[in-house]
This record gives sequence, structure tokens and C-alpha cells, in this order.
Amino acid sequence: MERFLLGLAAGSLAAAVTYAITTAPPWWWAVGLIVAVLIWFGELIVDAVLD
Repeated sequence: MERFLLGLAAGSLAAAVTYAITTAPPWWWAVGLIVAVLIWFGELIVDAVLD
């Protein structure tokens, strides 16, 4: 649950910063989602790469 909330917060923050720079919806949605997914599944991805 901690990782989910951290990913949600970081994704929202990244989307907000991107929205402040550009208001094009695909960009801030994509950046927020990518950041959240990387935090949510980052540990699994690193473990898969290192094994």
C-alpha cells in the first residue's frame, strides 16, 4: 500500500509539473502515468533485470 500511495503522489506531482509547462493533455497524462507505473513496478523490474 505504501508503494501505491508513493506512486500516486509522485505521478500526480509529475503530472502537475508537466501541466504547468504544457497544457497538452496527452503529455501530462503520459508523464504522470509513467512515473506512477515505474514506482509501482520498479522493484519487480529491477529484480527481473538483475537476476
